[in-house]
Amino acid sequence: MTKLMTEEDRPHAVVSIVGMGGIGKTTLARKVYNHVDVRRHFDCFAWVYISQQCKPREVLLRVLMKVLSPSKDEKELIENMDEIELGRTLFDALKEKRYLVVLDDIWRSEDWDILKPAFPRGRKGSKILFTTRIKNVASCADPWSTPVELSLLTDDESWNLLCRKAFPSSKMAIVMLGGLLATKQSLAQWEMVYKNIHGHLKGLPHQDQNGAVMNIILVSSYNDLPYPLKPCLLYLGHYPKDWEISKNELIRLWIAEGFIPENEEFLMEDLGEIFLEQLIDRSLVQV
Repeated sequence: MTKLMTEEDRPHAVVSIVGMGGIGKTTLARKVYNHVDVRRHFDCFAWVYISQQCKPREVLLRVLMKVLSPSKDEKELIENMDEIELGRTLFDALKEKRYLVVLDDIWRSEDWDILKPAFPRGRKGSKILFTTRIKNVASCADPWSTPVELSLLTDDESWNLLCRKAFPSSKMAIVMLGGLLATKQSLAQWEMVYKNIHGHLKGLPHQDQNGAVMNIILVSSYNDLPYPLKPCLLYLGHYPKDWEISKNELIRLWIAEGFIPENEEFLMEDLGEIFLEQLIDRSLVQV
């Protein structure tokens, strides 16, 4: 995948990762995006989450902000641009650069048709990386590029991942359950987790169980949280999926909301960082 992203055979190519929800498309894209060889290869980077309700102006605005890193005055000017102005400005900003832009979770080829004019051919080797659930979207975006298709883990692959983290055929479920089990210190506690999850599943028809696993693990992980961490996790629901959040900004918001208690031993900012690290350790927050 990294080799595919750093090829320079074409001035501008769309690379797509295709697969069902929760299978690991965004995780793979993030690993590629952060890979050292990829970071060396490109001049500038942007990552934008699209979703079913694509808003072209918002997408162009977010890409432009990542590419330019504007000053406060420039940012105000850019935020007042309409969709056409944003597209032209982004085109000019990218046309001399080798860029990598990730459009995460794109659902319709029509959305790409609207966004495409803002992305110039640029320097040889520029790439647009899609993640999508719909193969036709990937095929329409670039007929010369073969999509990378992800499939469910095999039993052996699931077991191997279980040994590192823990559970069925969705990578996200495996990682989340691993984070929950990592807080348990005895076999008896592991058995309690198993009984809780199994108890929720056994009343469901077999065909519905795979889809329910993620929600059951998420609820179990939430219920297992110490009380002070629960509002901190729920607060993240204000943000769109895969939104990048500054750590310091998030902790300041938690403090402003009254989620971080005063403590004689720690500054509130330090305690907020401890709370965040605990959520990360439980695989409820991705960094």
